[in-house]
Amino acid sequence: MQEQEDSFRLLVENSNDILTIREADGRVRYTNPTFYRMLGYKQEEIVGSTCFELIHPEDRDVVLGALDELVKTPGARDSVQCRARHAEGFWMTFEIVASNLLDHPEVKGVVINGRHVVDREKREARKDELIAELKQTLMGLNKLSGILRICASCKKIQEETGTWQQIEVYVRDHAQVEFSHGICPECTSYWYPEHAQEKPE
Repeated sequence: MQEQEDSFRLLVENSNDILTIREADGRVRYTNPTFYRMLGYKQEEIVGSTCFELIHPEDRDVVLGALDELVKTPGARDSVQCRARHAEGFWMTFEIVASNLLDHPEVKGVVINGRHVVDREKREARKDELIAELKQTLMGLNKLSGILRICASCKKIQEETGTWQQIEVYVRDHAQVEFSHGICPECTSYWYPEHAQEKPE
């Protein structure tokens, strides 16, 4: 039993996540060393206080409202994202998961796990940047720009390599479009005058 307790304590104290146990009134009874290591405070500044002043003013009402509802229901579990102030004054974003274990005979408290989400925020921001860059690139693929050298007789277009291509092939390769063929009224009159004179019924 002692070995299990020692193993559990070792896991908690070396976790990358913050673990806090609070009383029903929100006061901190215990935090693991990660709390102090990550946020820069001393144990005597945290234990016995609520630490509510460390929550960003814009997030405070949401967090306190969620905690108030949580303590009303034994066994309840909830999660919220909020910002907390580091001892040096800057803000850190955490994903908080809280469990109401006030009725648990050994815990008798609200257990709160906090995970720093800055890495995920960076990944999301980079993903948004890549999506924007990709959209810009795709828009550029669908546009032709510059001066095209076109044959005055057959209408072929000269490539940068010097070769000549049918205009349909060139546009298809550079603007991601496909062609279908028909014949306009003027050409119909010129090439097929007998059909041009026919009128639909």
